[in-house]
Amino acid sequence: MLTFSRIELLELPVAMRKSLFIVLAFALLCCGCSTAGLVYRNADWYLQHKINGYTSFNAQQKKLILQDVSDYMHWHRKNALPAYITFLQNLNGAAQSGGQLKVENVTLLRTQLMDLYRMTLVPAIRPAAEILSMLDNGQIQELGRNLAEEIQKQKHEELDIGHDKYLDNRADKTISFLEWLAGNLSGEQERKIREMSRHLPVVIDIYIQHRAANQSSLIALLNDHADKEKIAAFLSSWLLTPEASRLPRQQRVIESFETASDEMIAQIHGLLTVAQKKHIHKIISSYIDDMRAESRAAVQGPGQ
Repeated sequence: MLTFSRIELLELPVAMRKSLFIVLAFALLCCGCSTAGLVYRNADWYLQHKINGYTSFNAQQKKLILQDVSDYMHWHRKNALPAYITFLQNLNGAAQSGGQLKVENVTLLRTQLMDLYRMTLVPAIRPAAEILSMLDNGQIQELGRNLAEEIQKQKHEELDIGHDKYLDNRADKTISFLEWLAGNLSGEQERKIREMSRHLPVVIDIYIQHRAANQSSLIALLNDHADKEKIAAFLSSWLLTPEASRLPRQQRVIESFETASDEMIAQIHGLLTVAQKKHIHKIISSYIDDMRAESRAAVQGPGQ
Protein backbone atom coordinates (compact mmCIF):
# COMPACT_ATOMS: atom_id res chain seq x y z
CA MET A 1 0.00 0.00 0.00
CA LEU A 2 1.07 3.58 -0.50
CA THR A 3 1.68 4.50 3.13
CA PHE A 4 4.58 6.69 2.05
CA SER A 5 5.86 10.19 2.61
CA ARG A 6 8.94 12.23 1.72
CA ILE A 7 12.29 12.62 3.42
CA GLU A 8 11.17 15.71 5.32
CA LEU A 9 8.56 13.59 7.10
CA LEU A 10 11.37 12.52 9.37
CA GLU A 11 11.95 8.88 10.00
CA LEU A 12 9.09 7.04 8.35
CA PRO A 13 10.02 3.73 6.71
CA VAL A 14 12.59 4.02 3.94
CA ALA A 15 9.90 3.57 1.30
CA MET A 16 7.88 6.30 3.03
CA ARG A 17 10.82 8.67 3.18
CA LYS A 18 11.91 8.35 -0.42
CA SER A 19 8.82 7.88 -2.51
CA LEU A 20 7.32 11.34 -2.89
CA PHE A 21 10.60 12.62 -4.25
CA ILE A 22 10.90 9.89 -6.84
CA VAL A 23 7.45 8.44 -7.34
CA LEU A 24 5.09 11.36 -7.00
CA ALA A 25 7.60 13.64 -8.67
CA PHE A 26 7.24 16.76 -6.52
CA ALA A 27 3.46 16.31 -6.40
CA LEU A 28 3.17 16.92 -2.68
CA LEU A 29 5.92 19.48 -2.23
CA CYS A 30 3.22 22.13 -2.40
CA CYS A 31 0.07 21.66 -0.34
CA GLY A 32 -3.08 22.56 -2.20
CA CYS A 33 -2.05 21.54 -5.69
CA SER A 34 -4.73 19.27 -7.05
CA THR A 35 -2.74 17.24 -9.56
CA ALA A 36 0.71 15.78 -9.89
CA GLY A 37 0.99 17.30 -13.36
CA LEU A 38 0.46 20.87 -12.08
CA VAL A 39 3.40 20.68 -9.68
CA TYR A 40 5.53 18.53 -11.97
CA ARG A 41 5.36 21.15 -14.69
CA ASN A 42 6.90 23.61 -12.21
CA ALA A 43 9.65 21.21 -11.09
CA ASP A 44 12.22 22.96 -13.30
CA TRP A 45 11.70 26.19 -11.38
CA TYR A 46 11.72 24.41 -8.02
CA LEU A 47 15.03 22.67 -8.74
CA GLN A 48 16.68 25.86 -9.98
CA HIS A 49 15.45 27.78 -6.94
CA LYS A 50 16.65 25.05 -4.56
CA ILE A 51 20.10 24.75 -6.15
CA ASN A 52 20.64 28.51 -6.40
CA GLY A 53 19.89 28.84 -2.69
CA TYR A 54 23.00 26.91 -1.65
CA THR A 55 25.61 29.50 -2.65
CA SER A 56 26.06 32.66 -4.72
CA PHE A 57 26.61 31.30 -8.21
CA ASN A 58 27.98 33.58 -10.90
CA ALA A 59 26.18 34.25 -14.19
CA GLN A 60 28.01 31.50 -16.09
CA GLN A 61 27.26 28.95 -13.38
CA LYS A 62 23.58 29.94 -13.25
CA LYS A 63 23.33 29.52 -17.00
CA LEU A 64 24.86 26.05 -16.74
CA ILE A 65 22.48 25.14 -13.89
CA LEU A 66 19.51 26.29 -15.98
CA GLN A 67 20.60 24.08 -18.86
CA ASP A 68 21.40 21.11 -16.61
CA VAL A 69 17.99 21.29 -14.93
CA SER A 70 16.24 21.56 -18.28
CA ASP A 71 18.15 18.53 -19.63
CA TYR A 72 17.49 16.56 -16.46
CA MET A 73 13.76 17.22 -16.44
CA HIS A 74 13.51 16.29 -20.13
CA TRP A 75 15.25 12.99 -19.35
CA HIS A 76 13.03 12.52 -16.30
CA ARG A 77 9.78 13.02 -18.19
CA LYS A 78 10.82 10.73 -21.01
CA ASN A 79 12.61 7.94 -19.10
CA ALA A 80 11.74 8.01 -15.40
CA LEU A 81 7.99 8.56 -15.46
CA PRO A 82 7.21 5.29 -17.30
CA ALA A 83 9.12 3.41 -14.59
CA TYR A 84 7.21 5.29 -11.89
CA ILE A 85 3.93 4.39 -13.54
CA THR A 86 4.81 0.69 -13.53
CA PHE A 87 5.75 0.90 -9.87
CA LEU A 88 2.55 2.71 -8.93
CA GLN A 89 0.51 0.09 -10.77
CA ASN A 90 2.23 -2.63 -8.72
CA LEU A 91 1.67 -0.58 -5.60
CA ASN A 92 -2.01 -0.11 -6.36
CA GLY A 93 -2.40 -3.84 -6.90
CA ALA A 94 -0.92 -4.53 -3.48
CA ALA A 95 -3.10 -1.87 -1.87
CA GLN A 96 -6.28 -3.39 -3.31
CA SER A 97 -5.45 -6.90 -2.11
CA GLY A 98 -8.37 -8.44 -0.26
CA GLY A 99 -6.24 -10.72 1.86
CA GLN A 100 -3.46 -10.00 4.31
CA LEU A 101 -0.59 -8.19 2.62
CA LYS A 102 2.56 -10.25 3.11
CA VAL A 103 5.62 -8.61 4.60
CA GLU A 104 7.80 -10.02 1.84
CA ASN A 105 5.63 -8.22 -0.72
CA VAL A 106 6.18 -4.94 1.10
CA THR A 107 9.92 -5.61 1.16
CA LEU A 108 9.87 -6.27 -2.59
CA LEU A 109 8.08 -2.98 -3.22
CA ARG A 110 10.63 -1.15 -1.08
CA THR A 111 13.45 -2.74 -3.06
CA GLN A 112 11.83 -1.67 -6.33
CA LEU A 113 11.38 1.81 -4.93
CA MET A 114 15.04 2.10 -3.99
CA ASP A 115 15.98 1.02 -7.51
CA LEU A 116 13.84 3.86 -8.85
CA TYR A 117 15.47 6.26 -6.40
CA ARG A 118 18.95 5.35 -7.64
CA MET A 119 17.86 5.51 -11.26
CA THR A 120 16.52 9.00 -10.64
CA LEU A 121 19.71 10.27 -9.03
CA VAL A 122 22.29 8.86 -11.43
CA PRO A 123 21.80 11.39 -14.28
CA ALA A 124 22.09 14.30 -11.82
CA ILE A 125 25.42 13.31 -10.29
CA ARG A 126 27.86 14.31 -13.05
CA PRO A 127 26.23 17.71 -13.73
CA ALA A 128 26.27 18.41 -9.98
CA ALA A 129 29.93 17.43 -9.79
CA GLU A 130 30.79 19.75 -12.66
CA ILE A 131 29.11 22.72 -11.00
CA LEU A 132 30.76 21.94 -7.65
CA SER A 133 34.19 21.71 -9.29
CA MET A 134 33.73 25.28 -10.58
CA LEU A 135 33.20 26.89 -7.15
CA ASP A 136 35.74 29.39 -5.87
CA ASN A 137 36.86 29.60 -2.23
CA GLY A 138 34.18 32.10 -1.24
CA GLN A 139 31.41 30.03 -2.79
CA ILE A 140 32.69 26.89 -1.07
CA GLN A 141 32.67 28.65 2.30
CA GLU A 142 29.10 29.88 1.72
CA LEU A 143 28.00 26.40 0.67
CA GLY A 144 29.58 24.93 3.81
CA ARG A 145 27.78 27.44 6.03
CA ASN A 146 24.41 26.79 4.40
CA LEU A 147 24.79 23.01 4.65
CA ALA A 148 25.81 23.31 8.31
CA GLU A 149 22.80 25.52 9.02
CA GLU A 150 20.50 22.90 7.49
CA ILE A 151 21.99 20.24 9.75
CA GLN A 152 21.57 22.43 12.83
CA LYS A 153 17.97 23.15 11.90
CA GLN A 154 17.24 19.46 11.44
CA LYS A 155 18.86 18.63 14.78
CA HIS A 156 16.82 21.33 16.49
CA GLU A 157 13.55 20.13 14.96
CA GLU A 158 14.10 16.41 15.34
CA LEU A 159 16.60 15.69 18.10
CA ASP A 160 16.43 18.59 20.55
CA ILE A 161 12.70 18.15 21.21
CA GLY A 162 13.20 14.99 23.29
CA HIS A 163 12.57 11.32 22.63
CA ASP A 164 8.90 11.18 23.59
CA LYS A 165 7.97 14.32 21.66
CA TYR A 166 9.82 12.99 18.64
CA LEU A 167 7.83 9.74 18.73
CA ASP A 168 4.59 11.71 18.98
CA ASN A 169 5.53 13.90 16.02
CA ARG A 170 6.50 10.89 13.92
CA ALA A 171 3.19 9.19 14.67
CA ASP A 172 1.24 12.39 13.95
CA LYS A 173 2.87 12.75 10.54
CA THR A 174 2.21 9.11 9.68
CA ILE A 175 -1.46 9.44 10.63
CA SER A 176 -1.86 12.73 8.74
CA PHE A 177 -0.41 11.22 5.61
CA LEU A 178 -2.60 8.12 5.87
CA GLU A 179 -5.71 10.27 6.26
CA TRP A 180 -4.80 12.15 3.10
CA LEU A 181 -4.20 8.89 1.28
CA ALA A 182 -6.96 6.63 2.59
CA GLY A 183 -9.51 9.10 3.92
CA ASN A 184 -10.63 9.53 7.51
CA LEU A 185 -9.30 6.98 9.99
CA SER A 186 -11.38 5.69 12.86
CA GLY A 187 -10.31 6.34 16.44
CA GLU A 188 -9.30 2.69 16.79
CA GLN A 189 -7.26 2.79 13.59
CA GLU A 190 -5.45 5.91 14.78
CA ARG A 191 -4.72 4.33 18.16
CA LYS A 192 -3.25 1.19 16.62
CA ILE A 193 -1.19 3.07 14.03
CA ARG A 194 0.17 5.44 16.68
CA GLU A 195 1.18 2.50 18.85
CA MET A 196 2.92 0.76 15.93
CA SER A 197 4.74 3.94 14.96
CA ARG A 198 5.98 4.56 18.50
CA HIS A 199 7.48 1.07 18.62
CA LEU A 200 9.58 1.56 15.49
CA PRO A 201 13.32 1.95 16.18
CA VAL A 202 14.61 5.52 16.17
CA VAL A 203 17.29 6.06 13.54
CA ILE A 204 17.01 9.76 12.74
CA ASP A 205 20.21 10.46 14.64
CA ILE A 206 22.08 8.01 12.39
CA TYR A 207 20.78 9.71 9.25
CA ILE A 208 21.70 13.16 10.54
CA GLN A 209 25.19 12.04 11.60
CA HIS A 210 25.74 10.36 8.25
CA ARG A 211 24.58 13.40 6.33
CA ALA A 212 26.74 15.75 8.42
CA ALA A 213 29.83 13.59 7.96
CA ASN A 214 29.34 13.37 4.20
CA GLN A 215 28.73 17.10 3.88
CA SER A 216 31.97 17.78 5.77
CA SER A 217 33.81 15.37 3.47
CA LEU A 218 32.35 17.10 0.43
CA ILE A 219 33.47 20.53 1.61
CA ALA A 220 36.96 19.17 2.34
CA LEU A 221 37.06 17.71 -1.17
CA LEU A 222 36.06 21.06 -2.67
CA ASN A 223 38.64 22.92 -0.56
CA ASP A 224 41.28 20.59 -2.01
CA HIS A 225 40.07 21.64 -5.49
CA ALA A 226 39.23 18.08 -6.51
CA ASP A 227 38.29 17.59 -10.14
CA LYS A 228 34.76 16.74 -11.27
CA GLU A 229 35.55 13.04 -11.67
CA LYS A 230 36.63 12.71 -8.04
CA ILE A 231 33.62 14.72 -6.84
CA ALA A 232 31.26 12.57 -8.94
CA ALA A 233 32.75 9.39 -7.47
CA PHE A 234 32.20 10.75 -3.95
CA LEU A 235 28.61 11.79 -4.66
CA SER A 236 27.86 8.38 -6.18
CA SER A 237 29.15 6.60 -3.09
CA TRP A 238 27.27 8.91 -0.73
CA LEU A 239 23.93 8.91 -2.54
CA LEU A 240 23.75 5.52 -4.23
CA THR A 241 25.43 3.23 -1.67
CA PRO A 242 25.15 5.03 1.70
CA GLU A 243 25.38 1.71 3.56
CA ALA A 244 29.02 1.39 2.48
CA SER A 245 30.08 4.33 4.65
CA ARG A 246 28.01 3.50 7.70
CA LEU A 247 29.43 1.83 10.76
CA PRO A 248 28.36 -1.83 11.14
CA ARG A 249 26.32 -0.96 14.24
CA GLN A 250 24.54 1.85 12.39
CA GLN A 251 23.72 -0.44 9.47
CA ARG A 252 22.29 -3.09 11.81
CA VAL A 253 20.00 -0.53 13.44
CA ILE A 254 18.81 0.76 10.08
CA GLU A 255 18.14 -2.75 8.80
CA SER A 256 16.09 -3.50 11.92
CA PHE A 257 14.19 -0.27 11.32
CA GLU A 258 13.45 -1.25 7.72
CA THR A 259 12.26 -4.71 8.74
CA ALA A 260 9.98 -3.27 11.43
CA SER A 261 8.68 -0.68 8.95
CA ASP A 262 7.78 -3.36 6.40
CA GLU A 263 5.90 -5.23 9.10
CA MET A 264 4.06 -2.06 10.11
CA ILE A 265 2.98 -1.34 6.54
CA ALA A 266 1.57 -4.86 6.21
CA GLN A 267 -0.29 -4.47 9.51
CA ILE A 268 -1.72 -1.08 8.52
CA HIS A 269 -2.99 -2.60 5.28
CA GLY A 270 -4.90 -5.14 7.37
CA LEU A 271 -6.68 -2.30 9.20
CA LEU A 272 -8.04 -0.64 6.06
CA THR A 273 -11.69 -0.78 5.11
CA VAL A 274 -13.00 -1.37 1.58
CA ALA A 275 -13.87 2.32 1.31
CA GLN A 276 -10.38 3.36 2.36
CA LYS A 277 -8.81 1.06 -0.23
CA LYS A 278 -11.02 2.63 -2.88
CA HIS A 279 -9.80 6.05 -1.75
CA ILE A 280 -6.19 4.88 -2.16
CA HIS A 281 -7.02 3.54 -5.62
CA LYS A 282 -8.44 6.92 -6.61
CA ILE A 283 -5.38 8.81 -5.36
CA ILE A 284 -2.83 6.52 -7.00
CA SER A 285 -4.80 6.35 -10.24
CA SER A 286 -4.89 10.14 -10.45
CA TYR A 287 -1.09 10.28 -10.22
CA ILE A 288 -0.74 7.55 -12.83
CA ASP A 289 -3.01 9.52 -15.18
CA ASP A 290 -1.00 12.71 -14.65
CA MET A 291 2.30 10.93 -15.16
CA ARG A 292 1.06 9.31 -18.36
CA ALA A 293 0.05 12.71 -19.69
CA GLU A 294 3.45 14.21 -18.82
CA SER A 295 5.26 11.24 -20.33
CA ARG A 296 3.24 11.41 -23.57
CA ALA A 297 3.92 15.14 -23.86
CA ALA A 298 7.65 14.54 -23.48
CA VAL A 299 7.69 11.87 -26.17
CA GLN A 300 5.53 13.85 -28.60
CA GLY A 301 7.37 17.10 -28.09
CA PRO A 302 5.98 20.67 -28.02
CA GLY A 303 3.07 21.53 -30.25
CA GLN A 304 2.07 17.93 -31.00
